[in-house]
Amino acid sequence: MKVICLSTLDKFSRFYLDIERQLKAKNNSKISLKVYSLYVSGFLYTFLRLKPSTWVTAKAWILAKRKRKHYVKIISSQDHYKSIEFHKYYKFHTALSNKISTTSLQLQTLAYIDIFDAQFTTEQPNYLITIGDSRLCIEIAIAVAKSKNIKVFYIEQGPFNTTFFDDKGVNANISIRKKTITINTDYTDYSDSYRTNTKKYKRSPIYRGLDIVLMTLFENTSLYPPDLKYSDLNSYKPKASNINDKHTQHQNFVLLILQVPLDVNMINHSPNYKSHTEILKDVYTNLPNKVKLIVREHPLYKNKYDSSLYQFINSNNIQIDNEMSLNTALDTAKIVLVNNSTVGIEAIFKYKPVVVLGNAFYDHKDLCFKVEDKKELSKLLEKALNHEPNKLKIDTFKNELFNTVLLQGAITDKNLKSSKTIANQLLANE
Repeated sequence: MKVICLSTLDKFSRFYLDIERQLKAKNNSKISLKVYSLYVSGFLYTFLRLKPSTWVTAKAWILAKRKRKHYVKIISSQDHYKSIEFHKYYKFHTALSNKISTTSLQLQTLAYIDIFDAQFTTEQPNYLITIGDSRLCIEIAIAVAKSKNIKVFYIEQGPFNTTFFDDKGVNANISIRKKTITINTDYTDYSDSYRTNTKKYKRSPIYRGLDIVLMTLFENTSLYPPDLKYSDLNSYKPKASNINDKHTQHQNFVLLILQVPLDVNMINHSPNYKSHTEILKDVYTNLPNKVKLIVREHPLYKNKYDSSLYQFINSNNIQIDNEMSLNTALDTAKIVLVNNSTVGIEAIFKYKPVVVLGNAFYDHKDLCFKVEDKKELSKLLEKALNHEPNKLKIDTFKNELFNTVLLQGAITDKNLKSSKTIANQLLANE
């Protein structure tokens, strides 16, 4: 069996190497697993353990420089390269910042096509496993793999101490999103067993530190792969000031959950809103009477959103509460508002009225209120305020979710569980 894995950071490379270990423990035949990493941290993790490892973004950057004239001719004269419609794959990165050169992204795209076309032709892998389904490198690898009939699986960190594993995609692209909810009362609820507290893997700060150093030194230069630029500003973005963040006893409030701005869910799966400031203003303007708005920031982005968001919060006396536990916040809120955060599914499983502003894997009409048009927001909030969720349909969806695309154990666990399950599924599909 031959497996090629696409990694980003060291923690994901560690996860892939455990899949390899599980495969070799269960199968005496030759197992070949190679890891292609976007960041230097993922590359070094495998390289230092003497495993096949490639820093693929750097490799593509070098190839793009070497074949620049050839690639420029292709870009100016055609829309496809080796059967891949290359122009549609770098839009995520142009949305991150207007400082990223479109030409450099185009060159990088063609370099990835050459790299994966050559690698997949030579290796003829049975499987491609990717972390997520977005970003230029990953999308090109998927497109080339599918053109060669290579089976693709997608992994992602899931809620409730789980790992997403699917053959269609992750986030709003996951297979369960398109399934009809047919009520089923004959099932076993495994979700509580998934929530067990497990020790987390302690990452070496050196790996991620190297990523941040390289970004800091070279992000604004041509000496850095264009598809890595401006995608992780949270690591060193300065904190804002004068934030109205406090915890008090709340009654009759709507809870708005904020996410990481430079995230695929905000860029690729948010058709109605392009910024959290825009979301906040719309929600505040359309609040039902006699309810208060409470804002909860993402744990990794506290005090780091655009200044316009905090200006609106302060000028309208809106409260941010990051101190109240998430469980308490969800239990006591009248309505939970999300764009497409995984907090939405947590709230749904608590049988709370949830309003979803973007596209999410759980945005089914039987589970929540989905905003298709921003003009509907006021009406949907009023409906949600007096809504009694259908517990039977929610339980049915929960059962389906935990029995199809969610695996027990997180990618960041010290003792990995989901890697073993994935290895078993790969062997079963062989």
